[in-house]
Amino acid sequence: MSIEQFIQNLISLVNSKSPLSGQSPLVIDQETIDTLLSQPTLDAAINNAIVAFTGSNSPVSPGDIRAAAQQSSEPQLGDPRYDHLTSELPAFLGVPRNYNVDGVSIYTTDENGDFLFYKQGSQYSLIANEPPEVVAALQAELVNSGLLKMGTFIPGRWSVEEDAPETEAFKTVLERANKTGDPDFTNSLRWFVDNQETMEAFEVEPAYLPPDYETTAQQVTNLFRNDQELRRDPKPYEIKLLADQLIADSEKAWKSNQPPKIDIGDITGEELMSGDLGNHIVYDETVSEDSQINPIANMLGTFDRITQNERERISDYDDIQRTNGIIIDSITGAPR
Repeated sequence: MSIEQFIQNLISLVNSKSPLSGQSPLVIDQETIDTLLSQPTLDAAINNAIVAFTGSNSPVSPGDIRAAAQQSSEPQLGDPRYDHLTSELPAFLGVPRNYNVDGVSIYTTDENGDFLFYKQGSQYSLIANEPPEVVAALQAELVNSGLLKMGTFIPGRWSVEEDAPETEAFKTVLERANKTGDPDFTNSLRWFVDNQETMEAFEVEPAYLPPDYETTAQQVTNLFRNDQELRRDPKPYEIKLLADQLIADSEKAWKSNQPPKIDIGDITGEELMSGDLGNHIVYDETVSEDSQINPIANMLGTFDRITQNERERISDYDDIQRTNGIIIDSITGAPR
């Protein structure tokens, strides 16, 4: 086969592949074509194409590229190791066709001719018919690994619905087993449990968004201006005092409304089934469990406290003015 014919086959191959989730479609630009044409041999062009178009984020495998050059080493349906298959070679979770690691092929079979690694759908079929105790034990380990969140599944029951949280979590475990060439998924699961803290570092925690300071300061200003007794602008220190308190109390109120965290890592299937997770519940120590924080009420209380003396002076002044008015009226003979 000529390099030109290989390039035509390669273009057809790339155009036939759908991009992986979150990835842009593969394209063969003119620069790549020129690079392939400049290679001294077909084998050199094949190796160059493998470097350019394969990888963990590519739907194209080295076997695909060799097949485009009619040099594929990928097992075919006529291979006697796969006589028990009647349609096509299966797809495996998380890896491309013809995948191998450290010399272990994804198509490796046991003495009965069954594949050792995990095919598409294994995340459902492996566990669906297991008793509740076994299901709960696996769910507990998925929770301990950080792959499965509490409250998103029914303990002891394995969902076979597409994209169910427990099957998606288990799929991640099986994908790693395939990628590492270890057909014992419990080793993959243990890796996720042991590295749970590292994984959590990349999770997005619920974010607290504090009130805008300028908006809060304007609220304080309006509070002073609209007060029937004061009717003035607040002093700078009054704005800072009340705005800072409102913002701080708003954060406390937000924290007090957050659900308690669950300390995962050693939850058991029995605890999941019984619902007794008391030893794993962690409360925020900065928030009192008995207090109900009302930021607005707290700010109004402080407002009344810091303006109390001023209000009393205004009230006394009004009383004096009324008394003086009465005296003046009595002297001038004006009607009361």
